Amino acid sequence: MRIFIVYIPCLILCFMANETVAQQPDAKPSKFTLYAGLGPNYYFNNLGVGKDQVNELNYAFVARFMWEPEYFLSIGFETGYNKLYTVKAGQGTVNETHIVNAAIPLQGVVTMRFFQHFYGSFTMGQSILLNKVTSASKGEENASTFSMSDFGVAAGYKKAIGTKWFLGTELKAYYSGKLQDRNMGLVFMAGYRL
Repeated sequence: MRIFIVYIPCLILCFMANETVAQQPDAKPSKFTLYAGLGPNYYFNNLGVGKDQVNELNYAFVARFMWEPEYFLSIGFETGYNKLYTVKAGQGTVNETHIVNAAIPLQGVVTMRFFQHFYGSFTMGQSILLNKVTSASKGEENASTFSMSDFGVAAGYKKAIGTKWFLGTELKAYYSGKLQDRNMGLVFMAGYRL
């Protein structure tokens, strides 16, 4: 799976080199687009202990680099920060504890346009899972691990604003295979064609 992390950036660089060499003074607009988005997400609580102390409403940040030819399919790479859930336990006591679990996806993306402005996408790859525990009695402890089989699906709407800018929104579901964490978010996106 580590070869996947090396393979995607190499593939992107090959596409970029090909586009740079092939461009003429009257060349078509670039086929590469950068997207960034932010929005709320909801965690589907699967915890057995302390389930009633979980804050399920959090936020997600998404960054995406896409190769978008004139056809219906696009491919790219996605990363960001997905705050899965927070827990506050034992408030006001000597055992007060605050837990934050988050995921940083490192995933490939395939997007298909269905209509002029509507699209669907599928992401698959790895994620870095972050766990931060702050306790009044023991201080702060941080841990991280890899989740090797994560994926997501999204349905979105985007509209061109001028020749280089895009605005849109997407409904995005995420699943982490390591601990069976699931959430769904509403992400407001902006894009810039390079």
